[in-house]
Amino acid sequence: MASMRKRGSSPSFLPADSSVFFTIAVAMVSFFAGTIVTVHMNMECVGNANGLHSGVGGDHVHHFMDTKVEMLAQKRVRELQNAMPPPPHPNCEEKDQNEATNAAKATAASQPRVLKFPDSTKNYASGMVRTPKTDFFERLDLGVPMDLPKEYDSEVLVLYNRQQAIPKHYNDPSLLDGAKADAGDNDTTDSSQPSSQIPSMGTEDALKNCEIVNVVLANHDRRQNICTAIVPQYESFHIQKWMRIGYGGKPLDKKQDLRLVSRGMGNNGREQFLPPAKKDHQESWQMLSQYYKHFEAATDVLKPLVQKVATKHKTVTIMVSNFGQSELLANFVCSAKSRNMDLSSVLVFATDLETKELAESLGLTAFYDKWNFEAIPSEAANRYGDRLFTLMMMAKVMCVHMVSSLGYNILFQDVDMVWYKNPIPFFEEKGKLQGFDMMFQDDGGHSGRYLPYSANSGFYYVRNNPRTVHFFSALLNSVDLVLKTDSHQQALIAVMNEHVSLFGLKVKVFSRDTDEFPGGWHYHQKTGKYVRRMLSGTADPYIFHMSWTMNKDNKLLFLQQLGEWYVKDECVHKKPSELDFVVEDSSSPFADECCAAEPIIECHYRDKPSKIPCYDSPPIDKNGKSWWLPNNKLY
Repeated sequence: MASMRKRGSSPSFLPADSSVFFTIAVAMVSFFAGTIVTVHMNMECVGNANGLHSGVGGDHVHHFMDTKVEMLAQKRVRELQNAMPPPPHPNCEEKDQNEATNAAKATAASQPRVLKFPDSTKNYASGMVRTPKTDFFERLDLGVPMDLPKEYDSEVLVLYNRQQAIPKHYNDPSLLDGAKADAGDNDTTDSSQPSSQIPSMGTEDALKNCEIVNVVLANHDRRQNICTAIVPQYESFHIQKWMRIGYGGKPLDKKQDLRLVSRGMGNNGREQFLPPAKKDHQESWQMLSQYYKHFEAATDVLKPLVQKVATKHKTVTIMVSNFGQSELLANFVCSAKSRNMDLSSVLVFATDLETKELAESLGLTAFYDKWNFEAIPSEAANRYGDRLFTLMMMAKVMCVHMVSSLGYNILFQDVDMVWYKNPIPFFEEKGKLQGFDMMFQDDGGHSGRYLPYSANSGFYYVRNNPRTVHFFSALLNSVDLVLKTDSHQQALIAVMNEHVSLFGLKVKVFSRDTDEFPGGWHYHQKTGKYVRRMLSGTADPYIFHMSWTMNKDNKLLFLQQLGEWYVKDECVHKKPSELDFVVEDSSSPFADECCAAEPIIECHYRDKPSKIPCYDSPPIDKNGKSWWLPNNKLY
């Protein structure tokens, strides 16, 4: 008994519950109710005796009083019930446990809860997490050049098809981000509450239970209303694109019904992927017929040349040139010579005999395919995409197909190129890059024509294997697409997309935001950020590719201005036979006579990057400002 008192238990002679108290309370209310009724009855009798009310009126007053009394009685009972203390619990330990359980339930109810998926999606969507985009790209090298993450696209959403795929700590409330969404100055939300019901975790944890990961590269342009529908259906590895757009080249119109369009359809109603026309088919048949007819004879001549130039890891550097581009070919050799670089792996596919002679006079190995290149004119293309340009693109498709069929790795590059370091060891060395079949320079222009890789077809490396051999065969048989688009690059990327999906072709594009392989996109940047770093020595590139330039003449001027021109003026666009060489019996007489030891720097345009300030030169663009800052400053 004493021990029970110490623990606060009620003595045994006290009632075990509150029924007695409740009985007394009800009796008191009944007493008061009876008294009121009695008074009411007396008043009613007096009233009737005096004739103050009719029968109907008396009934109404009587009913009103009855209802009022009942309401007062019920109210008083509730007040007494609320005022009474809780009944003593027979087991204090059980009481403590119940109180703890209730407290835990209250705490759990107040904590944030993870987004719950309905039963109707559990076969394909049972959970979802967020993971940092940069971490995701480090864990899974998708091969595409990563768009640098910004505030509203810095995370990847991972969707799980069933419970077994969901990470172990998925329901941990601490994984919910507590940061508030940006609500402006009027935000009154509790900063301790999460801004999302989707957990956030590292990519390794997010993918730990995933046996298969399907990756969707999504448009993150906030200027458009884009919806992504995930449909539980017979699986597809292609994305359908539906737009509210009319027919006949009409632009995007929200009043239109959704209709299926190609991935190249723009908001302006312009289609970037039209199928080849009849004339494209016929011309491609003629080209391919000629090519396959003489393929064996051509490769018989080519094979010993490839064997001669290949590195010990079987890499051949391929360049294609006609005489119209001879100055650029010569400048590549002269700039490499100024840096004492080995060009023994270079094989020039000359589309005319003049270029073959020039290449050999520069000390290079050259091959002229008389069966397929005879119809290609020797002058330079007037502009990007003209007919001569397209024919040169076809030569670029044929040459890589031939070398690939002979079983060699390929470093393909255009002639508007400068080497700072030999890039071949970069690709041949064993490491993370060994897992890729094809590696490209980033073109820089991430337009719909080149999605999702934006691969530059003017500088790339290919490992010889069944996937890449078949790829070049498929590209060759897509000649009609090259002719239709006037672009070797657009056709190459379109075919490559399908081979990545269908055959597992592994492609890597080095982002324009990295240092290794800059090009014309960097040169023409408004800020000039990269070129300023390159000229100041803080960037360490392997090559520079003067792409993104309308024609050969501008390429030459830009290279002179950049301090990367090494061909003497008297040798520009000259055939070896037109020059009197001083050195006899030289393996590279043109290079010996025409290559300058130091760059020949000239100013042409003040609004383009230059090695030296060009304040006094005219702009090439309207109202173009000086690229150099005042007082000869790069920054």
